[in-house]
Order: sequence, then structure tokens, then C-alpha cells
Amino acid sequence: MSTLPLAAQPGGEPTAALAAAETAVAGLPPLAGLATYSRAADVGYDVEANVARLLRYAWITRRTMETALHWLAPTPQWEFKEALGLHIFLDARHVDALRTRISEMRSPAPRMDVSPDPALDRLFDELLSARTILEKLVGLYGVVRPALLESYRRHAQAVNPVADYPTAYLLKHLLLDAVETAEWGEKAVAAALQTPGAAETAEQWAQHLTRFLDAAGGIMGDQPRPAAPPAAQPPPPPDFFPRRDDRFALRWNFVNPQRQVSLNEELPLDERTLALMCRRIVEMDVPEYMARIILQAADEPWQYYVDMARQLWDEVRHAMLGSVYFEALGVDWKRLIAIHPGMSIRLLSLNVQDAHLVLYAIEQKLMPGNSGKRLEYEISRNAQDRLAAYIQDYDWADEVLHVQIGRQWLLPRLALRPQEAVERGWALRSQTATLLDAYESRGAQVNWWPELVQTALGKPSAVKEFNLARL
Repeated sequence: MSTLPLAAQPGGEPTAALAAAETAVAGLPPLAGLATYSRAADVGYDVEANVARLLRYAWITRRTMETALHWLAPTPQWEFKEALGLHIFLDARHVDALRTRISEMRSPAPRMDVSPDPALDRLFDELLSARTILEKLVGLYGVVRPALLESYRRHAQAVNPVADYPTAYLLKHLLLDAVETAEWGEKAVAAALQTPGAAETAEQWAQHLTRFLDAAGGIMGDQPRPAAPPAAQPPPPPDFFPRRDDRFALRWNFVNPQRQVSLNEELPLDERTLALMCRRIVEMDVPEYMARIILQAADEPWQYYVDMARQLWDEVRHAMLGSVYFEALGVDWKRLIAIHPGMSIRLLSLNVQDAHLVLYAIEQKLMPGNSGKRLEYEISRNAQDRLAAYIQDYDWADEVLHVQIGRQWLLPRLALRPQEAVERGWALRSQTATLLDAYESRGAQVNWWPELVQTALGKPSAVKEFNLARL
């Protein structure tokens, strides 16, 4: 027998009390609160105009992502690398969302792997000719991204909130990230303008790039175009050589004691934990060599770029978390830790697939419990270092995802079994070690560990003998 009240049963008659309650309630917002009837009656962009704009957004965002990939390794400033890593990840996600919305509105979907306007490519080719951090910041964060943000705002105001709710929803969330990115960009440009003569250089460069943007009809392509567009120069050859600025005193010191210290069970846990945090902070070299892998990958599904951009950003975050740890200790990590680009230099000598294979092999080796991420977490936890344990916990979580990314995107392309792929990756890694011989003269190859331990822990290192080998 049904337990529903009579009024809730099919065909049931409501009681007098319920019937009295089922009256209109004045003031309930209509249209699910999305808009008033008047606003919902506004005719916004039709589907064709909408798709045309979203195609341009997707391509522009793809090109901003590619620009950041070009710049991440060779730009020396650490803080710029951090921001580029985040924005590469966000751009990949935004392109994915834009492509999804476009494919929902037209069948067959228009091609999204070709440029919708050659003038846009001339703009980005010109942007890639930026030589200094000032020109890079002004071009990307003073010209292109602000124009994209303003187009999102204009589009969001014009879109019909009911008929085109999916686009309205998309733009609302793109704007959240775009506003945060713009805030960082404004502060970064302001910092770069503090040097003598920077303001004039920045203004000239901004005007120069704006002429290319105007020649494309603006971000949306709906603005008048000049009769004679500016002539673009060919983009410079890619430069993926990793660099550090001069705050990093040991940037050419390839001595790496941190791994042997972290795995030495005879050493105190606090010193082993300190070594783990050094291993985190030097991870900036991973996104530096990943940038080339992603940029030069050809004809991959867009999900490949989303996943790889996520891994790149995770590796940037790991380096950032290492810096957070040492800042919390009050340690001058830029001076005391050898945060060198050695692995990035080594993997530059390999083709993209082999470089990715080395990355794959490293990630797979991090999973065993006796030497991988579980052990690293347990070391820091047993040391009763809450911050280090917290960092290692999320570092471990990220690596679980990274192992899956490698298995999904690289392993199927190799004529190797999983164990063979790991062995091949480690062999390639070992073969590149001698490449650093050419750079050792740039800095003294010294054991920096004792000074760091004394500064950070306030006691001498317990290590009696060091193997001063490289990675």
C-alpha cells in the first residue's frame, strides 16, 4: 500500500488546506533567477556570430598558451616562471571549454586546429619577438590579455542569459580566471616599469603590438581594420635553454646531495626532511623541459594538452611549495640551494619523445613504497614536521595523476612493455649526464649541504661522507 499522502498520489484530490496553500506567491523570481523577462527578451548574438567569436577566443587563448610555453624555460625570473606555469594550465582548460561549447552549437563542428584569422597569427608571431621581460610582460599582460578580458566582458553583457545560458555560464567562469590573471599582470608590469627608461620602452612596444591587434579587427574581429596592416617579422627560432637570474648564486653548481641524504636511514629525520624540501624546490626544471615536449607535440587530441599542462603546473607548484617551506624557515633559498637547470639542459639534447620517455621513467620510479612518494611522506610525517608532511602529501597525490598521464599518452605510442619503457628512459637519462661538463666552469662545484643544514636546522650536518655526483 502506498504511504504517500492522498494529495501526492496520482489522481489524488488535494485536501482543502493544501488547495488553499497552492495559490500564486507574489515575488518569486522568474526564469530561475537568470534574468527578468525584459532582459531575457533581448536578442543577443545569433549562433553564427557566437561561434565566430568563440573560435577566435579559443585560437587566441591557444596562442597565449604557446607563447608562455616558449618563454617558461629561457626567462630567468623565477616569479615569471611561476605565473607562466599557472596560466599555461588555465589556458589549456579554457581552450577545452571553448572547443566544447563550439562543438555543441554546430554539426559538424568547424575546424578548431586552424587559425580563424591570419592577422591573429601575425600578432602572436610579433609578440614572440619580445626580447626582455619588460617586453614579454607588456605584450602578454599589458596588451593581449587585457583585450581578451574586455572582449569577455562585452560578450557576457550581450549574450542572452536564457537562450544562450551555456555560453553565459562559460563566460562567467572564464572571467573569474581572466580577472585574477589580469591582477597579477598589472602588478608584474608595474614592477617591471620601475627601471630607468622602462616606461618609454613599454609604451612604444604596447603601441606596436596594438597596431597588430587592430589589424586583426580586435579580439572579436568586429572592429574596423586599417587599410595597410603592419608588416610582421618572422618569429625567432625557439629558445628552450633554461635560465636563472643572478639571485640564484649556485645556479651552475650541479652537485646534488639531497637525494642521497633523504634516502639515508642513518641520518636524523629532520635532516632527511630538509633534503626532501630541497628536492621539491629544484623541480622547476621539470616544467622547463616539459614546455618543449608540449609545444612540439604534433596532432594530439586537445585532452593531451590539457593533461600535460596540468602536470606542468603541478611541477611548478611543487617548486613553489619548496620555496614556501624555506621562506617559513627564514632561509635564503636562492643563495644556499643549488637550484640549477641541469636536467633541463640534458633533456634538450633528446628528441621530444625520448625526453618524454625520461619523464615517464622518473614518474614510474616514484610509486614504489620503499623509495617513492609514500616513503617521502612518511619521512616528513615521522619527523613531526607538519608543513613538510602536508607538502609531501599533496606532492604524492599529484604524482599518482602524473603516472596515469604518462601511461595514457606516452606508453601507447611506444613499441615497449611498461618495464622496458622505464629501463629505456633511465638509460637515456644516464647517457645525458656528461653534457653538463660544458657548463661546470660557470660555477664552482662545491658541497653546499653543510651550510644549508647549519642555517636551517641550527646544527652541523650528520652526514660524514658525501658523494658529490650529479643527478
